[in-house]
Amino acid sequence: MPIADLQIILRVYLISFLLQLISFPITKRIFSKLPDVGYPLSRLVTTLMAALIIWELANLGLPINSNLGLWITTLGLISINLWLMFKDGGIKSLMISREELKLVVIEEYLFLVGLLGIALIRGFLPNIDNLEKFMDFGFVNRYLLSPTLPATDMWQAGKSINYYSFGHYWSSIVIRYFGTSASVGYNLVLSFIAGLSLSIAFSVSYFLSGAKKQMAGMVGGLVGAFTTVLAGNTHVAWYIINNRGLMNYWYADATRFIHNTIHEFPGYSFVVADLHGHLIDLPMVLAFILIILHWINSRKLLDEVMMGILFGVMMMTNTWDVAVYGLLLIISGLIMVIHQPSNLIRLIKTAGVMLLFMVITALPWFMSFQSISSGIKMVSERSPLWQLAVLWTGGLIVSFIAVLTEKRGKQGVSIWSLAICIVLLIIIPELVYAKDIYPDHPRANTMFKLTYQASIMIGLLAGSVLGKLFDSERKLFWWWRWPAIIITGIFFIGTMIFPVVAFPNFYDNFKTYRGLDGEKWLATQMPRRYEVIKYLRENADGRNMVEAVGDSYTNFNAISVFSGVPTIEGWRVHEWLWRGGYEIVSKREAEVTEIYEGIDTKTVKDILKKYNVGWIVVGGDERSMYSVNEDLLLSIGKKVFEDGETYLIKVN
Repeated sequence: MPIADLQIILRVYLISFLLQLISFPITKRIFSKLPDVGYPLSRLVTTLMAALIIWELANLGLPINSNLGLWITTLGLISINLWLMFKDGGIKSLMISREELKLVVIEEYLFLVGLLGIALIRGFLPNIDNLEKFMDFGFVNRYLLSPTLPATDMWQAGKSINYYSFGHYWSSIVIRYFGTSASVGYNLVLSFIAGLSLSIAFSVSYFLSGAKKQMAGMVGGLVGAFTTVLAGNTHVAWYIINNRGLMNYWYADATRFIHNTIHEFPGYSFVVADLHGHLIDLPMVLAFILIILHWINSRKLLDEVMMGILFGVMMMTNTWDVAVYGLLLIISGLIMVIHQPSNLIRLIKTAGVMLLFMVITALPWFMSFQSISSGIKMVSERSPLWQLAVLWTGGLIVSFIAVLTEKRGKQGVSIWSLAICIVLLIIIPELVYAKDIYPDHPRANTMFKLTYQASIMIGLLAGSVLGKLFDSERKLFWWWRWPAIIITGIFFIGTMIFPVVAFPNFYDNFKTYRGLDGEKWLATQMPRRYEVIKYLRENADGRNMVEAVGDSYTNFNAISVFSGVPTIEGWRVHEWLWRGGYEIVSKREAEVTEIYEGIDTKTVKDILKKYNVGWIVVGGDERSMYSVNEDLLLSIGKKVFEDGETYLIKVN
């Protein structure tokens, strides 16, 4: 590994540690009763609050979405935290006990493991080049280049991004903090998310375990962290038993086992490295769960405000998570009311506070977003029971053990709520689905979004179970304790086989280290278009461009993605989904065809003016799609770059 990349990772770690220190006074003040005083939340608080402040102001039209705007905002956050620190007694207010320090050290270690581990792994295949990566990088790039918000869509010039993309905006803020290029920052954000998620998942599982013996809680926390963030589901264990080994095992089968559905989990997301909403939201939902646990024990108004803000963040990042964690809250509320009916009035007030702050947080996004959902439908096809058993038996058994090992009380509310929610998230896609544009896979997205969160909850419960079972001060019969330890241990070891197999498989057994730059592949696989990208980066003048319209999941529209200059129309199916219909896509596609093939100069000029097009790309993709009328195109502009058969026209 080159020393330069190690230096980048070290620099990023030091920056992230400073981000941790900035908000530690406020997190320690709020979460002082947690065993780790809320330590792993500080990095998320700093970056998320900076992103939200700039997001709100930039959506009002203020040109604050810039490096300068970020530093001004950060100085404001530093000032607030310094004021709180001195108000609480100065540096002494930040002192923690020896027991708290042990947890903090482990959580910081887990953050470093996630940051360094995923960064090193991505170095063996850093390419931003398949699955959803074009879309994800395109959004991040547009947010980095747009001084005001909402940012324009890189694949529909003149239209704002119409997707759950706040997570990509938060990613752009993290990249600004790191001070790297966008293509390097893409891989470092993945690493940052891994580190954050491991440390927060440890905190949740440790707290859920309720262990009086700290070592037992630590074991549970570590198991919970790795099971939640990196482990697979029990498909891999079934495969080993069914095939007497891992010969010819294909890791992606664990996410496509049930016909016409998707049932992914965080471990798979880190393998394929799509910076998609469900992955970006992982540290957010883990923080949300931790705050729920804190609220159940404290009932503080501030917890309700924070949950409302995080609900707003989820709404803008991965909207399905609002439904999932709304369900979790409803289950928790029902259990609390059953135990004590007088809780009902307080819960109604809590719901009102959360709704208010969710709306305030997500209002700018609501103002520009048009729904892409087509309603809820009943399923016509259900999963075979044996396939559901393959995927979920282990997790359901762990959840059952978690319930049996927890007495009634505040901690019992948390455990029971998570366990019941897991069961419902598995059942719901067998009953209803949210209709989208994919008729052949009608319930795929519904199952994907719901069971993804079920996997997270199962991982957290697995850690809490082992924390309880190893706690010698918890009174459990030996004939129950050790069988439960063995069953949960087998589940943990079995699911951890997945990353051991999947990462080497995806990254070609780590044979060749390529670095952290996610766009270097362009120089070898499409060198001429890469030169156009670099030219546009240096000479962009605020006008849009036009290139060939491409199908989703191809290398078409790379120029608009990597240069950040919007094109008239990009990936067809993606825009079809985002715009709620194919009409606008079809119209723009026809206009792009007219630009390249048209014979009437005035008509072509009118289209270029309509979309404020200042640049026209002519190359292999365009010639493969259209009978290019080069004479007409050259009559309305001049070549400013040429390399072989590829050239770029600047429109007069």
